[in-house]
Amino acid sequence: MLFKLSKISVMPLAKILCILHAVVGLILGLIVTLGSLLNQDSEGLWGLGAWAILVLPLVNAVLGFVTGFFLASAYNIISQWLDQGIELEFEHLDAVSLKNQKNN
Repeated sequence: MLFKLSKISVMPLAKILCILHAVVGLILGLIVTLGSLLNQDSEGLWGLGAWAILVLPLVNAVLGFVTGFFLASAYNIISQWLDQGIELEFEHLDAVSLKNQKNN
């Protein structure tokens, strides 16, 4: 089955990217904080030091939200302007084939 993605909901995409970017920021913040603590360097990367664990998730979350908002908005405008969208192909699976895949 072939479907066309004609519109992306702006706020849900922005929220999802916000959360994903915050998680990445938390991981980066942990690495930068641990690195600055282990090196006994009060500044650390970008002068953040131990504050990186708070600052990087917040900054990344804001950037993720803004990115998601603008990407979805741009996609909606461009797909409407071109009267086209991304074509997605889905395959229908029945219960028997799902059970066979699960057993393998």
